[in-house]
Amino acid sequence: MTTETVTAQPSAPVRHAPLPPGQEIREAPTTWWQTEETREQVLERTLALPFTADSDTNQRSRRRGLIKLLDWLEDQPGRTWQERWVASGAEEAGREWTRLPMQWLAEQHRARKYDRADLCCGMIPLLGGQVVRPAYRWLLRQRPSQLLVHIRSVTDPDGFTALKDQYAATGHAGANDCNNALNRVTWIVTRKGGTVHDVTIGDCVELQHAIGEHQTNGYHGKHLFHALLAGLRVFGPDAPARLKTVMLPGQLTPAALVDRHGITCTAIRDLLVDYLTERAVDVDYTTLEDMARTLAGLFWRDLEKHHPGIDSLRLDADTVTAWRERVRMIRDRDGIPSDRASTCIPSSAGSGRSTRTSPVGPPKSRRGGAHGSRPARSATATPTMARPAPASKRPWTSAPAPCCPHSRPWSKPSSASSRTPRPVSPPGGRARPEPRSPLRRASPSSAAPGCPPASTPTTPPPAGAGT
Repeated sequence: MTTETVTAQPSAPVRHAPLPPGQEIREAPTTWWQTEETREQVLERTLALPFTADSDTNQRSRRRGLIKLLDWLEDQPGRTWQERWVASGAEEAGREWTRLPMQWLAEQHRARKYDRADLCCGMIPLLGGQVVRPAYRWLLRQRPSQLLVHIRSVTDPDGFTALKDQYAATGHAGANDCNNALNRVTWIVTRKGGTVHDVTIGDCVELQHAIGEHQTNGYHGKHLFHALLAGLRVFGPDAPARLKTVMLPGQLTPAALVDRHGITCTAIRDLLVDYLTERAVDVDYTTLEDMARTLAGLFWRDLEKHHPGIDSLRLDADTVTAWRERVRMIRDRDGIPSDRASTCIPSSAGSGRSTRTSPVGPPKSRRGGAHGSRPARSATATPTMARPAPASKRPWTSAPAPCCPHSRPWSKPSSASSRTPRPVSPPGGRARPEPRSPLRRASPSSAAPGCPPASTPTTPPPAGAGT
């Protein structure tokens, strides 16, 4: 069993609603008794029961991989195995972490063609034995396979068995949903230590935010694992039944919106809080949150990162130009600039809106004037590229296609004519007989094969003849 945290490292701030007492986010530990063991103690403990594999071949592969991992970690700076793991850079490598120990093995002339398989197998007892506890950014980018199953079998088998029973008792069916819920609880236990009953609501909220940041598999909205833990009364009798009610933070105060960005200068922080408090009565919350993100995070916090100790808003031209260039560049999750330039640069503090810019040239307002009016076209402005004229198209007509020589030709009726169209000669010069009236009958013998029967025009009877 694991012990409690000796030294804690602060985690990234996560937005959430107020949590019940005792259910806050646990700080990730930096040292514990398993990570302080010697090499001999780690090998003796993690290669014995219950860490043994199901076959002799897998057991030999785990032993070789664990020895290679310990040899590689011993060459890294640090006092404990956790400190050496963090200093190795494996967490930043993500799924490609095996290339680091493989490169070290090649430098030591110990490279083998099966090193990758051995290292993956050696990570199973290393994590199952709580020797190292990687961050979520590394754990969530690994393929679960048998790694999480082994961790569950050696960390807290009784707790995970209770979760399975709770899943079956609630009427759920399907192995995928059950494994997905168990994997999430396993990630929390692997990262924070302890057992299933040590998990807090804050840990669940933190994991959900990490999944949304480091995974794109579409499962970040599933909260079944929280419902199973709540059903086991892990969070106490007054815990919310749904995790979504906790993850919705609600509206924050202007001071809380500014404090999320960790501004160092107290004077600037108080100035931004006073300004946002004054503007809060005139704008909606979404606009207020965007203004706080722009002013506190994108503007002043960025200046503090690149100009430590800055405490004045009187900026020189070089500082402003450098800041604009940084904001214009799009960066990835790791802060590395990409090849594309951003088209959004925050405007002045008074408007709270962003401005659209091109990679080169001055910024242009998204709506135009100070009050959103359309700006007048300048005579000296650079003309935009004219839209190319469309290719000439055949004029549209509703006339039928000339598919049959006996089809009736089409002509546009004049406004003064009657409903019956005037006969039009076809292109071949053949005269078209006058359309027959529905009151007349034509002799069937007078019609040519395949053509409609032609009718002989007759003189209508005089009025009153039939009466």
